[in-house]
Amino acid sequence: MIDFFEMNANNLKLVVFTSFLGAIANNVRAVAFDFNNETIFIYGYLDVEPKDEDYEIIDIAVTEIMAAYPQFLKQKISLEKSETPIGKLLSYKGWVFCRYEE
Repeated sequence: MIDFFEMNANNLKLVVFTSFLGAIANNVRAVAFDFNNETIFIYGYLDVEPKDEDYEIIDIAVTEIMAAYPQFLKQKISLEKSETPIGKLLSYKGWVFCRYEE
């Protein structure tokens, strides 16, 4: 199994970013990602309480990531309503998306 330190981090980021093109709903404020040897983690911060549709949209993007990186055997999607300023939210290994807010 490929260790996550051996993964090309820039290539993984590119795959994550492109997988989320068209997969960000209007109620999403920010999306961050993280990973370990076998799991990809997605953290979404929303304006409202997440619904099943929000998870389904994100799951499509995560499926694309896992297809490009088959060493990811598991996924964990965490969506939450948050009014915390984006600058104070956890970004983990990086932001996939941050909405402009004043």
